[in-house]
Formats: sequence, structure tokens, C-alpha cells
Amino acid sequence: MIAMRYRIALPADYPMEIIERRIAERGHLTDGLPGLGLKAYLYCRAGEDGAAANVYAPFYLWRTTEGMRDFLSGPGFAALCASFGRPVVQSAVAWFGAWQDNVAAARHAVIERLALAEGEDLAARRAAEDGWGRTQLLDGGALAAASAFDPAAWTLTRIALLREAPAAQAPGREHYRVGRVSPGAA
Repeated sequence: MIAMRYRIALPADYPMEIIERRIAERGHLTDGLPGLGLKAYLYCRAGEDGAAANVYAPFYLWRTTEGMRDFLSGPGFAALCASFGRPVVQSAVAWFGAWQDNVAAARHAVIERLALAEGEDLAARRAAEDGWGRTQLLDGGALAAASAFDPAAWTLTRIALLREAPAAQAPGREHYRVGRVSPGAA
């Protein structure tokens, strides 16, 4: 799988109701998208849940490169670019990606980026991330979890989709609201 995300920073006075309405009105358009595992419509409001800025930051898990390719060159992404400008799209190899059947009930997301040390044993780290993901799903209350390796930046990005807000905000982690989760094609 391939993890993909982009982050659109919005002005401090931007009415985030526009983003919420956009998700409510257009979110269903990615349901059943060929090659998609899932898409989480993430956003945060400045001053809420520790957020410093208004942000729209969708996250995708792609089952196929063709699905990702077709989405990025298709009308949905073109419409996003027309509305907000062309975002920097980050992609990474998913070392772990799984979700529960009830993932649509997710209302919060936590994202963490970790730098990988030079010389780190990547095979061991990959195995550890598999363990991390399974623990999130089984014991951590996550409805979805993904861990993705970006070999260009030597970073690891972890995401957990949750039904409830995390009890406390840990330093270095981003908290988002989940407006909707779109399931990909079966």
C-alpha cells in the first residue's frame, strides 16, 4: 500500500464551516474509488485540540499505484487545486495499514512523524511498526492505523484514527478531527 497526504494551511479567519460543508457534500465521491483502501477527511481549527492553525489535511491509503495516479490526474483533485491551489502531496510506502469494519465511526486522528536514525536497521523497524499498528488496533482503541516510510526524507509517519479524542496531546503529534472516512473499492 501507499500512504498519501497533503496539508492545506488556511488563513486564521477562514470559516472552517466551508471545509465541513465540502466534506459533507463531496466526501461520498471518493467512496468505492478504484485502488483506494480508505480516505480520511482530516481538518483542524486553530485554537481547538491544540491546533495552531486552520488546516485541511486528507490522508489516503492506496491499494494500487494506478488508483493514486488516476485520482491525482482526475477531476476531484483538479477541483481541490482550483479551490485551494496545488498542494505538496507527500507519499510513502506503507509498512502497516489496516482498519476495523467500523472505521467510518472515527472522529479523531493523531499523526506523528519520526526521523529515522542513520544506520537504523530498517527490517527491524518495519517489524516493530507492524507490532505498533496491531497494538493500536487491538489495545489502543484505534479504528485504523498506518505506518509509512518515506525513503526520500528518511522519516516514518504514523496515523491512528480514533472514535474518541486522545486523553492528552503528546508533544510532536498532530491532532485532527475526522469529518468522514471513505472506503475504497472492495
